[in-house]
Amino acid sequence: MVTELLTRPIEEELVELYMNYSMSVIIGRAIPDVRDGLKPVQRRILYAMYELGLTHNAQTKKSARIVGEVIGKYHPHGDAAVYDALVRMAQPFVMRYPLVIGQGNFGSIDRDPPAAMRYTEAKLSQLAEEMLEDLDKETVPMTKNFDDTLEEPTVLPAKVPNLLLNGASGIAVGMATNIPPHNLAEVVEAIRYVIKNPNATISKLLQFIKGPDFPTGGIVVNAKELPEVYATGKGRIIIRAKTHFEEDKKFNKIVITEIPYTVSKASLVEEIANYATKEPKLMIKNVRDESDKTGLRIVIELAKNADKQVVLNNLFKNTKLEDSFNVQMLVIDAKKPKLMNLQQLIKAFINHRFEVIRKRAEYQFKVYSKRAHIIEGLIKAARAIGVVVDIVRTSKDSQEAIKNLIETLSITEEQAKAILDMRLGRLTSLEVEKLQSEYSQLIKNIEEAKEIITKDEKVYEVMDKELEEIERKYKDERRTQIMDLSEELDHSPESYVVDEEIVLTLTQKGYLKATSLRDYRTQRRGGKGVIGVKTSEDDEITMVCSTRSLAQTLFISSKGKAFVLKNYEIEVTGRDSKGKPIRAYLNLEEDEIVVTMLPFDEWKGDLVLVTKQGKIKRTPLKEFENAASRGIKAITFEDNDCVVAAKLCYSDSEQVLMATKNGMAIRFSMSEVRPMGRAAMGVKGIELRENDEVVGMVSIPNENCEILTVTTKGFGKRTPVAEYRLQNRGGIGIKTLSEVEKVGTLAGVDVVTDPQSEVLLMTKNGQSIRLSVSAISVLGRTAKGVKILELDGDDEVSHFAVIEKCTEN
Repeated sequence: MVTELLTRPIEEELVELYMNYSMSVIIGRAIPDVRDGLKPVQRRILYAMYELGLTHNAQTKKSARIVGEVIGKYHPHGDAAVYDALVRMAQPFVMRYPLVIGQGNFGSIDRDPPAAMRYTEAKLSQLAEEMLEDLDKETVPMTKNFDDTLEEPTVLPAKVPNLLLNGASGIAVGMATNIPPHNLAEVVEAIRYVIKNPNATISKLLQFIKGPDFPTGGIVVNAKELPEVYATGKGRIIIRAKTHFEEDKKFNKIVITEIPYTVSKASLVEEIANYATKEPKLMIKNVRDESDKTGLRIVIELAKNADKQVVLNNLFKNTKLEDSFNVQMLVIDAKKPKLMNLQQLIKAFINHRFEVIRKRAEYQFKVYSKRAHIIEGLIKAARAIGVVVDIVRTSKDSQEAIKNLIETLSITEEQAKAILDMRLGRLTSLEVEKLQSEYSQLIKNIEEAKEIITKDEKVYEVMDKELEEIERKYKDERRTQIMDLSEELDHSPESYVVDEEIVLTLTQKGYLKATSLRDYRTQRRGGKGVIGVKTSEDDEITMVCSTRSLAQTLFISSKGKAFVLKNYEIEVTGRDSKGKPIRAYLNLEEDEIVVTMLPFDEWKGDLVLVTKQGKIKRTPLKEFENAASRGIKAITFEDNDCVVAAKLCYSDSEQVLMATKNGMAIRFSMSEVRPMGRAAMGVKGIELRENDEVVGMVSIPNENCEILTVTTKGFGKRTPVAEYRLQNRGGIGIKTLSEVEKVGTLAGVDVVTDPQSEVLLMTKNGQSIRLSVSAISVLGRTAKGVKILELDGDDEVSHFAVIEKCTEN
């Protein structure tokens, strides 16, 4: 009956109760012991199997029988939790060195569940027996089980360094552990080195332990980070699948033969397939799992013209083909959680084995001494066999016989009892020789045990020999490759970008987007086109250019500043998307807009700018290397002027052609335009008539090219460049368009070097058409052109771009 009630603030009581609970979970469930590397449930399973006699060469028993033994005797928790722990210890893709041999369906790397425990069977592996060896020699502390009816070990003797071999993972309360598995031969060599060199550094240990060795293989690619991981006990290990390339007549192939640790093969195949659907530009045609009993094999089929390495880089970046293992080497040491480094883990194992070997020697000393004492008595009896027989025959009972033997032979009671328990046939001369031989061996064993008990160096010598034997019996080849690909991991995004043809578009309201050229289908001349850019009712296309994903684009603003973006930094969207505000990419002022954009591949040549008022300027492109998204000055001009076109020039011998809205054009040599600094205004390129302005400029590569002109009302033509005679810079030029009132003003000008090229046209309302240049007629310089695009209502052609040798969809 309660006689006294204690009053206590509930917050204090809850804190104390929760702390008790959390420590129970940490120590009693989720975190492994540093000495044997086992959690309590694992230790109890192995001990129960040991008690059942389920050695590696014995018959297996039903898993349900083992689980029942564990639950009923040592671990009063759910059977599912115990069975899951048993299954994990038997799975070769989870455990680097399985501690249980499973028979039946124990799950798969596809994360298929194991069969029910009533169907599967199990027994201890040979390595697990090494963990349990000497358990019967009083080597480890024993404790009462949950109902105080049986005893169980608090730790196993652990002849093998299981914690480092198989690793561990577990989530406790407020903390977690994640220790990677390692190669047995490497770990044993490192431990043997520490035995001889107790002050060994982490760097020295890593000469033996190259890094983790996962059961599923794979490649650790951040080798440079491993010293820090092992020195601190925490960090990140990056694992990649092992792959190679194959080819056949139809496809290029990426073949995966090993995958990162803990990754489900089935989930990985599904993830790659989904990613392939999401990213059609990678040209992944099929993903197939061809794994069988001989090993894992996942085949990714690619189009023949796909860049295998770029596809693989993208898969590494965006799927579980590359995964991280976050190391947290948290263990239980002296009943407390502790984060340890590699050196501390090894020393903890050595200290544990030191105690086990010494306690085993103490136990053996007692056993050997007791047996030697008995043998001494038996030898005395054998030498006086007649006396012994007379005493036994004349004594009334065994007690009297024991007393008489003690007095006559000067032996102890234990020796006298042993003599009485022995058959007289054992005391023949031949048996006496055997007894003397056994006695000599016992004396030698006693001396050896005594030496182990009294000399530390002898303990370490025994430990070293045992480890050498373990290595000889169980060593195998490393499965995981250790490489340093840090440069590749920190590589620029270029290694992940598919270098495809794209179209950049910019609207009047400043929406920029990149679209794969594949999204624009090729049409016949005069087609109505498709929606190229989704625009609002009061927005229209102002610029369009064809380029590639791995190129860069120079943007010139209304204030004469230059900005540079890598094309892959621009979001690739669908044809009907309006894109992102250009201010999300460029640091434009509030009243500043982009007036032209120029794609380029390398920082070579000169940037040639042309303004609306007819100015032309030439500046070395290298002066814009630091432009980036913040922008730098590119040209100075008057308030009523702006840049309308930009081109690259590589020599004085090149020629350009400038064209105006009202159909005038001038062709002159770049030798007439000297290079200037970024802040210069430029020189006159063409003399403009009233109400006219420059709308475009092209470079003329050779005398065989053609000039393509397109009007705002959808008329176009090709004209041989020879019809545009070479003039001096600054003149009025010559006519390139007639009947402006009927066909519309000039929308722009471009150059055609290959009749197989295509042209992509955009209208201010977002309509687009992609057609073959060969479908546009070759006409004279002053001709009005032919209809190439049907326009709706007041819609007009705003921009167009020639696409060199593109592939039709």
